[in-house]
Amino acid sequence: MVYHSQFNDESAGFRLVGNVPILPLKTTHKGPAPKGDANSLDIIDEALDLFKANILFRNFEVQGNGDRVLIYLTLYITKCLLKIAPMNKADAEKALFLIAQEQFSIPGESAFPLGGLVTVPNTRDGNNNSSGGGGSSSSSNGCCSNSSNNCLAVGRTADTLRQYFTQLRLELGVRLCQRVYAVDPARANKWWICFSKRKFLNKAL
Repeated sequence: MVYHSQFNDESAGFRLVGNVPILPLKTTHKGPAPKGDANSLDIIDEALDLFKANILFRNFEVQGNGDRVLIYLTLYITKCLLKIAPMNKADAEKALFLIAQEQFSIPGESAFPLGGLVTVPNTRDGNNNSSGGGGSSSSSNGCCSNSSNNCLAVGRTADTLRQYFTQLRLELGVRLCQRVYAVDPARANKWWICFSKRKFLNKAL
């Protein structure tokens, strides 16, 4: 049975960018996510707790917006495990810090692997039409053609998503290392690494 996110409840009033919720995080890394309760589970805890169960499935029916972030983090965990498999903890921490901030695609860009599941109101490259705020079309250079204000809004959306996903990736890397090297800082735990070659939803970041 696939496990779904506890953050799917729309009544919680999480800020949305398209259908991506900006969920609270227990982190010191800067970004748009609000401060999470230190005594409660956040989406990072949830993704790590559910990873070994959910990674076994090739299908996942999205039941809410929290699931969209959960799916992304599940794919990102796999990417991280592949990278750190031969490393000790110190090297893994450095590697994941760098990976978190490398150039990566975000929702709304053509290279984003979850384009069918995650949408945003508009994008820099004009691949999606706006789902609200006038439904204006995109010009060939990626900005909305109606006004410079629309172009600025598109840029802010992209910047917010990139900052949020970077924040998620940085914090997940820290906590993943804590779990993978909990027994032996010299080598990655085989009961984590053995899942690294499984392909969740047949997708990869």
